[in-house]
Amino acid sequence: MNRRHHVRRRGAASVEMALSMIVLIPIFLYSVFLDDLLRYSLDAQEGALSTVWDYTVQDFTKAPTDVQRFARLTFCDHESGIDRPEAMTGGKYDDCEVPDHHKAVVAHVCWLNANAKQVTCQIDEGAGRSMDPRHQAFHSQYTRGGLVQCEARAVVENYMLPETFLPEFSKEKLTKKQWQNDSANAVHDNATAGEAGAGGMGGRIEGNAYFLKQQQMSVFTDTWALTQEADTEPGDKSGEMYDRVNFTYRTSEGYTNVVSEYPTFMQNITQDLLSMQYLPLFGADNILTPNLAIKPHTGATMPSIRVAQEGRGGSSSNYFTTEWRDWESNKSENIYNNSDRGDWYMGCKEAEQC
Repeated sequence: MNRRHHVRRRGAASVEMALSMIVLIPIFLYSVFLDDLLRYSLDAQEGALSTVWDYTVQDFTKAPTDVQRFARLTFCDHESGIDRPEAMTGGKYDDCEVPDHHKAVVAHVCWLNANAKQVTCQIDEGAGRSMDPRHQAFHSQYTRGGLVQCEARAVVENYMLPETFLPEFSKEKLTKKQWQNDSANAVHDNATAGEAGAGGMGGRIEGNAYFLKQQQMSVFTDTWALTQEADTEPGDKSGEMYDRVNFTYRTSEGYTNVVSEYPTFMQNITQDLLSMQYLPLFGADNILTPNLAIKPHTGATMPSIRVAQEGRGGSSSNYFTTEWRDWESNKSENIYNNSDRGDWYMGCKEAEQC
C-alpha cells in the first residue's frame, strides 16, 4: 500500500509539473515578447520626442537645418544606444547598414512599411504670426521658426511565438503571424509586407503585424536670437542687428511721409540755418536710414563708444550706448557691481523697485 501510494503521488506530481510547464512556458514567452514591444515603443517615442527638442537650439537666422536627416541616421537602427556617427561602410552610415537589429530573437521592428513612419518633422512658420502686416513681413524676412512637430511610428513583427497554442483545444489565434527570417532580405521584405488588417493600428489580432501607436510631439520655437555680436559703431550700416532695425524703421507707419518730405526739409534747413560748407555733415545723419550704435559689455570694457565731435577741432567723447549710466542714480551700473545679486533678476528682489 505504501509503495502504491508513493507511485501515485509521483505520478500526480509529474502531471502537475507538465501542466505547469504548459502554462508557464507560454507566459514566459509572451512576457519576453511584450517586453520587446514595450522597448520598441519607447525607442520610437525617443525618436520623435528627442528630435523635436533639437530644433530649439537651431540658428533660425540661417536656412532650414538637417535636424530630421541626422535624427533618421541616429535612429536608423531604431535606437540611439548604439550610435556610430563616424562609422561608414561603402560610403553608407553603419547604423543603417549593419544588420545588428535584424537579429532580434522574439520580434523585429522596422520603419519600412507604408503605414509606418520614420522620424518625420515639419515646421509651420505661420503659427503664432501676428495679424499685423508689418509683423508678418518681419517674420517672413528674418525668422524661420514656428510650430515644430515630429512624429514616428514603427511596425513590429513576431518571429518567435506560434500563432495558436494547443490547437486541439482552441482555434483562437493568440498572436499575429509568425514570420520566418530565411533569407538575407527577409527581414525588410517581411516588414514591407506587414499589414495592420481590420484591427487598425492598435494591438488587436487582425492583420499580420503590430503597428505601434504613433508617437508625436510639438514645440513652438523661434529664438529670434542674433548670432553676431551686437557691436555697431556710429555710421555702420550693416550687420544682423542693424538690418532688423533698418527693416522695422523703413516699414513703420509714416516712413513714406518721411521720404516724401525729406528733400524739402533738407533744402529749407540748408537755406535757413547752414552754409553749404556744412552740408556734407548730414551724410552720417541721413534720416532715411536709421543710425545705430551699441557696444557689448564684457566686464573690462564699458558699454560705450567714442564719437568724434564735429566743430570741436576733431575731439571725441565717450557715450554710453545703454542705460549703464544716466548720470543720476546709475542703476544698471550699480546692479552690475553689486556682488549680492544672487538669483534675482538684475539683482532686483522686488518688482518695480529697482
